[in-house]
Amino acid sequence: MESRRHWDVSRSSDFLFKVHGEDSLMVDLQSRTCSCRMWQIKGFPCAHALVAILKNGENPFEYIEEYFTVEHFKKCNIPIFPIPHIDRHAQEAGEEFLVNPPVSKKPPGRPRVKRIKSLGEQKRPLTCSKCGQLGRHNKKTCTTQI
Repeated sequence: MESRRHWDVSRSSDFLFKVHGEDSLMVDLQSRTCSCRMWQIKGFPCAHALVAILKNGENPFEYIEEYFTVEHFKKCNIPIFPIPHIDRHAQEAGEEFLVNPPVSKKPPGRPRVKRIKSLGEQKRPLTCSKCGQLGRHNKKTCTTQI
């Protein structure tokens, strides 16, 4: 992902920004959209939108969908109260209708060192430390004479 210092941000209106880089993209903070459409697809601001949010002097965490919050995650694991059968009464004495969430258990073995990259995450380009060129080689396999 490119760094923010390579992009120029120009304000079109209160909530509309144009981000200039390799491409010129429009970011609308009010409707939470970007012309690259990654904000709408993923649910959290793309890099272009993040630059526009910071240029506007706002907190980027306010623009993340509620789905990604801790409170929403905790709501997913609250106990489930199943619908009673037609044959049974809603509250029979002595029976417990509460279904608890599964007990999470730490998996056996050593934890992963490398994280699992997300689907849309871009790979960092390789740069040779000997010749400084971008490509598919490194210092050991570099054929350039210096």
